[in-house]
Amino acid sequence: MKQILLLPAFQEFIRVSTKGKRRTASGKRLTQGTVQQYQVVLQYLQSFETTLPQAIRIQLLYRQTQRQFQQEANYWKKIKLALEQYLRKQHNCLDVYIAAVFKVLKTFFNYLRKEKGLPVGEFHRQFRLPSYQYQPVLIDTFQLQRLIHDHNFRNSLQKHLAESLDLFVVGCLVGLRYIDLINLKKTSLSVRNDQYYLQVLTQKTGTQVNIPLPGYAVEIIDRLKQKRTAYLFKRISNTNFNLHLKQMMELAGYTYSVPKMRYSQGRLTEIKTKEGNSFRFCDHISSHTMRRTAITNLLVLGVPEMVVRKISGHAAGSKEFYRYISLAQDYTNRHLTDAYDKLLKTA
Repeated sequence: MKQILLLPAFQEFIRVSTKGKRRTASGKRLTQGTVQQYQVVLQYLQSFETTLPQAIRIQLLYRQTQRQFQQEANYWKKIKLALEQYLRKQHNCLDVYIAAVFKVLKTFFNYLRKEKGLPVGEFHRQFRLPSYQYQPVLIDTFQLQRLIHDHNFRNSLQKHLAESLDLFVVGCLVGLRYIDLINLKKTSLSVRNDQYYLQVLTQKTGTQVNIPLPGYAVEIIDRLKQKRTAYLFKRISNTNFNLHLKQMMELAGYTYSVPKMRYSQGRLTEIKTKEGNSFRFCDHISSHTMRRTAITNLLVLGVPEMVVRKISGHAAGSKEFYRYISLAQDYTNRHLTDAYDKLLKTA
């Protein structure tokens, strides 16, 4: 039977994805972030293959007997289990990360089948792990109100932290991904009938979004607006921005314990810091917290799902968006429970 080697085929998969020859179902070029994910998986596969007696091969099953079919099924079962153990032991990967690696591999095999027309079978369906949902850390409405209106706290911060706080507040209001927020230009800001809007073409989905801005958001934008560039905000790396957010939240006093729980080999396990301590609330905050906070708070405040989805750029029926709906419901239920507890204590 004919066969091809996995690594050269995967490198070709990355090449056509990078050059735009392979695109999304809607015809858009794959984002740089998606290609980077493929490259990371390639590095894992290259290092994993060095632990094996032979290079990983893919049989082309133009015609096969039942025995040959079973041999291939067993081969890929062994590869899947070996790769899973390798990622756990050598790279300390958790279930959710291994599942992401497997998802890329399934995408690669579907490319071979559907776009290259190669009879590689469907053994790649074995590359799966149970799907788990984690409760992300959000800034609730009371915390956000403090960050917006506590001018004494803002004035106590060093300049770079105060600027990051301002940018964070804007992000928590408009729900943009960090890359879209930091790439906003002055031409993105418009005024119609005394109402300010942000006009945004999101990088990930290519969706055109017009977001109305409250007055205090406009004040922040005016304060942060760059004079000598076309961009609204100072250019800052996502890494540095995340560091600023954690420092700022720590100074705000949000240091209470919020354990980081993840699944490892199907068991819920607490992930500790390098020092062996539990994570604090401030340790969880990152640039993506802005988007989660904006979408969830809008839903909690009663903004219709269709309106929130338009602002966030999610497609109709998006699984990710319905996760936010679930988060908003959980958040509302927790606050109702707290209110009931207070009523009972008062009684």
